[in-house]
Amino acid sequence: MDWHSFLNKLPGLTYQLIREPNGHFRFTHISANVEELLGFSAQQLLQDAGPLLDAIHPEDVEEVIEASILSAQQHSEWHHPFRFIRPDGTQLWLDAHDYGEELDDGTLVWTGYIIEATLRKQLELDLIASEQRFQTLVKSASDIIFTVDANGTIGYLSPNWRRILGDEQSDPLHQSYTTIVHREDLDNCNAFVQSILNDGPSLEDLEFRVRHSDGEWHWYTCRAAKVDGRENDSDYLLGIAREITEQREQREKMARLARHDMLTNLPNRASFDEAFDLALRNCEQRQHALAVLFIDLDKFKPINDKFGHSVGDQLLIHVARRIKSCLRDSDLACRIGGDEFLVLTEAHPEVESAMTTAVAIAERLRDELAKPFAVENLQLEISASIGVAIYPTHATGAGDLVRCADRAMYEAKQQGRNCIVVSQC
Repeated sequence: MDWHSFLNKLPGLTYQLIREPNGHFRFTHISANVEELLGFSAQQLLQDAGPLLDAIHPEDVEEVIEASILSAQQHSEWHHPFRFIRPDGTQLWLDAHDYGEELDDGTLVWTGYIIEATLRKQLELDLIASEQRFQTLVKSASDIIFTVDANGTIGYLSPNWRRILGDEQSDPLHQSYTTIVHREDLDNCNAFVQSILNDGPSLEDLEFRVRHSDGEWHWYTCRAAKVDGRENDSDYLLGIAREITEQREQREKMARLARHDMLTNLPNRASFDEAFDLALRNCEQRQHALAVLFIDLDKFKPINDKFGHSVGDQLLIHVARRIKSCLRDSDLACRIGGDEFLVLTEAHPEVESAMTTAVAIAERLRDELAKPFAVENLQLEISASIGVAIYPTHATGAGDLVRCADRAMYEAKQQGRNCIVVSQC
């Protein structure tokens, strides 16, 4: 694909602007239509961005430059509407959206896009002056403006909602927002609306899901304010909603990474220890028992040394899947590093049942892990040495239980590997 042609066909203009350590601004990329929109040639700006920056309205330029530099230093997204004066004297309102970053040598880089917002800004100012309906700036072309009354009825939706949601059939206007919002989010939405309309405490932005025409639920964030009704009109809520599905997924991904092993996607040690401590407290209160299995792979290091880390990593991923397949929903497995894994079984009313279950699970694990693995056109064979420790028979603390299971695993190694040993602590 010709990316330059693709970018030049987008509405508005795309750009990458840098400020060199010596303070010189220049564009490394800017759409060819910059001359049509702003009156400056792309070739000129690739050498020196100064003329374009100088054309920012004198009352806006300081704030724009300072805010954009701060965004680069903080490696954050940046959005700013500002006035711009073309060489022919025409004044425009522009909306700039970009992401800033600072390189190791002090160079600042902004990558983003600009759209003209003159008409939208004028309409916004007119509406605020005459109707007091639009007190919040439209953040981007993907924002949906709406109003909701105390009964939850949608009184207004900006026309772009059909394009954004892709919905040409239904029409939620003059209906309750409960018809389009995910039912699990309704309580939060109701509380949000009532708090604003009843002059409650200030609230963070609301996040909720709306179904698109593709059948998928998309996440939105909403900011809103109360608008006082005039004469016989009731007060209503004026809000702006923006889709944040991608950002939400990234947040959830980062949260998962913080609690999971990046290679196998099993819970990491910190997450496992948290669940372990909770399970021990429950067992202590109910006088129940539980079991810990310490699993160490036999013959993994020679495979890793012979075929390389890529094959070794793929083998560990397959091992993690087999371990999970041997467990019940109530059991928990984690990779603690290298080729070592821990398994925590659910609480049992008696030590005997905990022991029986743990040994049965260990046998399944030993059998499954002894079967050949197909990795990158290789048939790889390993086995597992497994140590078992029971609470409260062998220890009462999480660390002590793991150490007992670890010692039992080493005893299994001494007995010839590919076997199971119950702790003698």
